[in-house]
Amino acid sequence: MKILHITKALDVGGAQRLISDLLPLMKQGHEVGLLLFMEDDTPFIRKVREAGIDVIFMKVSLRNPVSVWRLHKVMRQYDVVHVHLFPELYLGALAAMGTKVNLVFTEHSTSNRRRGKWYLRPLEKWVYHRYRKIISISQQTQDALMDWVQAKKDDKRFVVIENGIDVAAFRRVEKKRLSDGRCNIVMVSRFVEAKDQATVIRSMQHLDDSYHLHFVGDGSTMPNCQQLVAEMGLSERVSFLGSRADIPNVLSTMDIGVQSSHWEGFGLTAVELMAAGLPVVATDVPGLRQVVEGAGLLFAVGDDKQLAENIKALATDAHYYDQVSASCVERASQYDISVTAKRYLDVYN
Repeated sequence: MKILHITKALDVGGAQRLISDLLPLMKQGHEVGLLLFMEDDTPFIRKVREAGIDVIFMKVSLRNPVSVWRLHKVMRQYDVVHVHLFPELYLGALAAMGTKVNLVFTEHSTSNRRRGKWYLRPLEKWVYHRYRKIISISQQTQDALMDWVQAKKDDKRFVVIENGIDVAAFRRVEKKRLSDGRCNIVMVSRFVEAKDQATVIRSMQHLDDSYHLHFVGDGSTMPNCQQLVAEMGLSERVSFLGSRADIPNVLSTMDIGVQSSHWEGFGLTAVELMAAGLPVVATDVPGLRQVVEGAGLLFAVGDDKQLAENIKALATDAHYYDQVSASCVERASQYDISVTAKRYLDVYN
């Protein structure tokens, strides 16, 4: 089977991480390619290339009409074309016209700004109808999408396949909890509208100087967060590590993981934190709730005081810390990437 995945770029992000983990597993017995619109040399791109994946760079803007024609020529060479994210969603639907390719899309989030514009609904219904299979990364994601496009409940095009990670790569090396007398808190996420690093920063005002916060990732909202840190006088206790290729190594030096979001399709980063043995404190929103509830701890959106209380409870009670950590490790084991890859290939078949 000839399989092509399409997305704009392979930089930091849950969808991009999923693609870089999935494609090497799919290559076993199949011809797999990756088409990107931005040429770069990121850790994710290097990973798929090292696995023997053919990486195609279009070198044309997604919004350039020429991109539809160029993509159409490439897509005709494959049996299955799997599209991720927006505006790739629209481009894939247009470029597939006149081909016999099996078109697949993965919905990665429970919400987006397009759904707040009622006049886009007819267009979106047409676009999604172009796809033979629409995979959602959580049940909440699928429910929200089907409601938006007014799909029938028995529409077999819609499938839920939860994200997975390479659990073994994140298993924590043995280390003592709070070994240096500090409590190191980490959040790994892009700095974008969906994420809520600001609440994590504000939680630091409720914690003493032994607590230190580390952000991994970059993005458009990072300057505002850096300004907030400076205004609150937290520069010595909050660090911005930027994008990192060695996430498992970074997590092995941390004590507590936080995932703070306004909305989330699926808490992939939360799974990574849990696989690394970190007790996780996450926002109580769909997508994160299903991953963390019953293993880690949840706090209300924007509630920096509740977040701080949860962090303090873990840091000051060794037995409680170990209990939550063990529960998180057990939960993470349910989301291994090999299971995800098999389910994707089942859909293609």
